[in-house]
Amino acid sequence: MSLDVHVKPAKSKGHIEIFLLHFVLMLIAMFVFLALIILIGGDFQWSVFWKYYITFIPLTVILPIIVAITTSLSYKRVDIHIAPTSHVNIDRLKDFLFSEDYIIVEKRENFMQFIRHKTIPRFLSLNFDKPTITINDDEVVVNVLKRLSLVLLPQLTMGKRFMLESEYKSND
Repeated sequence: MSLDVHVKPAKSKGHIEIFLLHFVLMLIAMFVFLALIILIGGDFQWSVFWKYYITFIPLTVILPIIVAITTSLSYKRVDIHIAPTSHVNIDRLKDFLFSEDYIIVEKRENFMQFIRHKTIPRFLSLNFDKPTITINDDEVVVNVLKRLSLVLLPQLTMGKRFMLESEYKSND
């Protein structure tokens, strides 16, 4: 018996905060980048700097807006419903999240919550990236970022890696 997998959109939060963080970081990066170019050119003056900053607005302002929008939109979440619970290998699901550089921060009998292991990725996501695994009687619900679900879904639907019986059956 194969796993029955359904994906539903989940409630996402933190898009505005992530947008603002990445917009400010990119503005600072473009400020430093332009200052270094003028400094390497040999004649750094604030009046010349601001003239070039305004001239290159597509690079110094528009590019940071585009990067911030795409970054904040990449934090959409989905719920992956996997049924039946009796056939799902929960340990393999946990191993998948461990391999994606997450660690467990909260663990109860039927619930696990993960966060990023490293500090810089956790800071860049403002700690909104917290996947969860919830084990119900009839299904397992995995709440992850949509971009992470794009890696997990083919493994759930096409492979037998996350099925319990695949470990116990011989290759027929």
